Amino acid sequence: MAYWGKAGRWGSVGAYHPLVFHCLDVAACGQAYIDCQPGLLGQLARWLGLDDTSARQVLVFLLAVHDLGKFAESFQYKVPELVEQGFDPPLPRLTGSRRHDEIGALFYAWLAEEGRLPEQLRGWDADTWGALLAPAFGHHGMPPPTLPPGRGMALAALCEVMSPQSRDAAEAFFAWCARTFLPGTLPASCNEARAKLASWWIAGLAVLADWIGSNTTWFGYAAPGLHGLSLMEYWQRHALPSACRAVEEAGVVSVRPRPYHAPEVLLPRLAEGLRPAQAVAADIDIPAEPQLFVLEDATGSGKTEAALILAARLIDRGLADGLFFGLPTQATADQMFERVTRDVPAWFEDPARATLVLAHGARDQSHAFLRHLAQLDDDVPGEGRSATMRLSEWLAQGNKRALLAQVGVGTLDQALLAALRVRHQSLRLLGLFRKVLVVDEVHSYDPYMTQVLLRTLELHAASGGSAILLSATLPLALRSRLLATYSAGAHRWRADEGQSGRRRRSGSVQLPQAQSTDYPLLTRWSRSLANQAQELAFPSSDHSRRVLDIEYRTDEGQVLERIAAWHAAGEAVVWVRNTVGDACKAWERLVERFGIDACTLFHARFAAVDRRRIQEDVLAALGRNSGAASRKGRIIVTTQVFQESLDADADRMVTDLCPVDVMLQRLGRYRRHLRDAQGNPLEHGCTQDGRPPGPVVVFGPDRDVEPDADWYSRFSRGAAYVYAAHGRIHRSARAIGDRIELPGQFRTLVEAVYGDDAAPIPDALQTAEDRDLGKVIAQGTQAAQNAVALSEGYGGSRWQGEERIGSRLGDSIEAVLVRVTPQGLEAWATGRCGEDEDVWALSTIRLPGHWLPKMEAAVCLDGRLAGMAEELRNKVPALRYRLILPLVEDGNGTWSCTLAGSPPLSLSYCDRRGLQRLSR
Repeated sequence: MAYWGKAGRWGSVGAYHPLVFHCLDVAACGQAYIDCQPGLLGQLARWLGLDDTSARQVLVFLLAVHDLGKFAESFQYKVPELVEQGFDPPLPRLTGSRRHDEIGALFYAWLAEEGRLPEQLRGWDADTWGALLAPAFGHHGMPPPTLPPGRGMALAALCEVMSPQSRDAAEAFFAWCARTFLPGTLPASCNEARAKLASWWIAGLAVLADWIGSNTTWFGYAAPGLHGLSLMEYWQRHALPSACRAVEEAGVVSVRPRPYHAPEVLLPRLAEGLRPAQAVAADIDIPAEPQLFVLEDATGSGKTEAALILAARLIDRGLADGLFFGLPTQATADQMFERVTRDVPAWFEDPARATLVLAHGARDQSHAFLRHLAQLDDDVPGEGRSATMRLSEWLAQGNKRALLAQVGVGTLDQALLAALRVRHQSLRLLGLFRKVLVVDEVHSYDPYMTQVLLRTLELHAASGGSAILLSATLPLALRSRLLATYSAGAHRWRADEGQSGRRRRSGSVQLPQAQSTDYPLLTRWSRSLANQAQELAFPSSDHSRRVLDIEYRTDEGQVLERIAAWHAAGEAVVWVRNTVGDACKAWERLVERFGIDACTLFHARFAAVDRRRIQEDVLAALGRNSGAASRKGRIIVTTQVFQESLDADADRMVTDLCPVDVMLQRLGRYRRHLRDAQGNPLEHGCTQDGRPPGPVVVFGPDRDVEPDADWYSRFSRGAAYVYAAHGRIHRSARAIGDRIELPGQFRTLVEAVYGDDAAPIPDALQTAEDRDLGKVIAQGTQAAQNAVALSEGYGGSRWQGEERIGSRLGDSIEAVLVRVTPQGLEAWATGRCGEDEDVWALSTIRLPGHWLPKMEAAVCLDGRLAGMAEELRNKVPALRYRLILPLVEDGNGTWSCTLAGSPPLSLSYCDRRGLQRLSR
């Protein structure tokens, strides 16, 4: 009992928790968790070729030995007083730099190499056990480093950090765990390939169990009088009872769902009648097997409710316990969260215990995880951030909690990080287990995110997860890729690779392909369909059938005059611009003419608290329930944030020229809700909008001239960077013509721009098109390099902290705005939000990555402010990976900050205009 596993806060000498007791605490937590998650146990058993009881025993063994590396002197001497107190004579002082997770892997490699493995392990070969132990040793969120090659190298490395005495102690505990927890015999059905497949989810279990088992609320340090207990006595009397309580109180156990009855019971707002997409979701047959749905329908057609109906039916069939709804942006996640909270808790038998979390944490409805953070005690000097500190940071950043809740709503990034080689990838993957993954606006993701989404789908399908993908419309080729990828993952669900562990040849499984060009369309695939997807066409809703006249303008002055006329008539106008910079310029011109009270600027470059305020104002003015008074004469200048899932509509709309799929999404916010001539909502049952007819204005470069290479960049340099495939922009301009019939032209317009039979690209624009194609290929390659590979197992190289590899390419940097006050630095959101809200999350803002190409060197030019910012970063875990921008008040509501550099970067912020770059 002299080896310590947990010690009191550094400086309080004497208090400690024996290492072997801590190991048993964690094993007990893992056992309690899988006992409450029979689906997880059953899936791991299936992969390992075991019955549930034997699989449970193997998992408990793996967790029990997770901290073997802490037997090393290099770890024990982190607190030399405890070594001197517990050992006479003291252990030899070995202070190598290897972390205890790496030492654990080295220790196992030495046992295997020397033939010292306990007989209980000998049913499986050493490589199989190595694949299973790697995730246990990697319980701090990343796999241990790759071991040195060559016979004898493991022992040589081990001798630097671990004496023979400690190796003997570790070996004795390892052998006791094998005798105690492993089944008497292990069938030969498991092999390295099967173990590697299971390892990804075992890793998440190890992280979660270690976190719960490190919480001193549930696992206080054993009093000296308990040190005399045998391991079995401690296991039965203390570890197991404490673990059952801990798992229950941690809020990580799913609540049982109520039976599904009908859509109007599930979602009471549908009592007035179902739209076609919702009706087909309610009627389609759902077999008892994991499946993928792809729903394509016009914006405003009720896809969200259709997805919720499908998700509830999947849960009712026993195929899932909860859901995660992934959206493109925080703004869309905010609004979706409000929609989900209205109804989803009532799906469960105990709504108060069903955890419902907003991904970026500004408005959590469950604080079960955060209650105990102050009690966590796992920080070890010299070992970097321990499990406690890392997980404290991970949880303190609210956008990372959603996947562990039974129902999560957030940005899709949080799900995509389950497929990337980043810290806590495995915990996110575990969080997705037995959840319906719903992805909205699938068409809106760039090539990098699309490739990571494909890998996420493969992982999710491999674990038996179901997914629902929503889009206004998808190119046929992308729909086929989504189907094929999910199918490939699903064929691993039953460990189809067989006992040999060899991967199936790519041609041995025929993958499904999309065929139908009907619209709207619901596509479904499950394994029983083999290589055929079920494609169901259904009628479009009455409101989505409309004809839009297009007025194409190349002169900004004419656009402004159009807006002026609409404003004078009291109509609500929205101008959707392609970039924040272009939106700011247009807003300034409109404010000069109509005043600041009439004109609202809404884009992504606001602090979260201000962006939320503006979004709420926009929804109050133009949302579903808005009326003539709130809409009268309002002018909203906005960017992509308006077009993505925002339930608002414009009386009149201007849009910059953009790719046709993006334009169709924007047009979905044009007269989205039926209104009378004054803009008041029409009663249910009315089918004709009463507002006077008029065109949608598209503002862009001349589409009737032969373009040169600068055709689009002359119109807007920023837009030319954002939408770099200028040939497809030209195709879009030509394809929309002077009139669009919806929804009939949804599919044809997209194929006219992206399809194999699209019109040739003008020669002058081919260079830009080729450059963009190269970028697409590079993004796909980078995504493949950053993503995990199922067949490799949990391990390997190229793992990074979350600040190094992202779910999106480096086009933005997350920063936190802080005000400089006489008392010091305070979060920008202080005084602007509720007392219970996270002021740091609400003070975040995103900067374009090209503003700060070297973020590591981004510090405030003022040395005093730079020091204050660094001191704040060390105090607040949520700020560790965020750039801090100390703002000094300039007057007139503006604040400024200058970052060091060559040249310096000067920034200005106000809550009406947002963040602006003044120089560089």
